[in-house]
Amino acid sequence: MFEYEWKCAWGDADPHGIAYYPNLVDAMHRAGEEFMDERGVAYWDIPDEYGVHLPIVSMDTDFERPVTVGDVVRITVEPDLGTKSLGITLTGQDADGNTLFTGEEQHVCVSKSDNKPQELPEAVREAVADED
Repeated sequence: MFEYEWKCAWGDADPHGIAYYPNLVDAMHRAGEEFMDERGVAYWDIPDEYGVHLPIVSMDTDFERPVTVGDVVRITVEPDLGTKSLGITLTGQDADGNTLFTGEEQHVCVSKSDNKPQELPEAVREAVADED
């Protein structure tokens, strides 16, 4: 499991000091990006290195507790590999371990040349599945 730390800044919140939900979604996506980069298969390198894209085809988020300015959130990233897809489950917790939000991103693997679905490249699969 990969962990990413995000701190809610003043610009991430509404006038009441509560995190604006698109910024939480952005923090979750950033956690997924950092996970892929740490595994050596950064989203931005995949098209040139493997000839495929991994666009998001669906997202879902549930907010359980408010995040306020100054809160430090630990976002865990857990991948779920399909044949032609990559699912990512994200969970945000506070310092006490309380779940603040959960989210899922579903990516599909498509050819860079024609945007048709294809199997995940083996190197990407191995990097993401690696449980160091």
